[in-house]
Amino acid sequence: MTKKYYQVPPMDVANHWSLFSALIDKAMTKAENDDYTMEGIFNRLINNQWQLFVIIDGEELESIFVSCVIHFDTRKYLNPIFITSNTDKKVDLGYMQQCLEEIAKAFGCNRIMGGGRAGWKKALSRFGYKDLNLVVKEL
Repeated sequence: MTKKYYQVPPMDVANHWSLFSALIDKAMTKAENDDYTMEGIFNRLINNQWQLFVIIDGEELESIFVSCVIHFDTRKYLNPIFITSNTDKKVDLGYMQQCLEEIAKAFGCNRIMGGGRAGWKKALSRFGYKDLNLVVKEL
């Protein structure tokens, strides 16, 4: 079977929101991420501020990821915000990396950045990612 990824058009997000929101919630829960609400995520997706991608293996939904493009003065980043599998299987990081690189290039990005659970650091280092420190202070 062949894997393929597709961007879900913003107008189609609402049609399958119950499935997508459950998977996004799963990713947020695992990452202990409370920076977003489902309503905010939904609005960003339907207004094309963020992009939703699905990975299909054969005819089955394997995983999803949500990304956004961040513009800096000298760089343009693709930021995968949420990545999760539709099952209890691990995400195929090799294929995910291929997808992210193709999408980044299509959006004119020259870097990919992201965050998440601590386990991602080790797993992503084999794909050339560097761990740059990010510090956060609660106010």
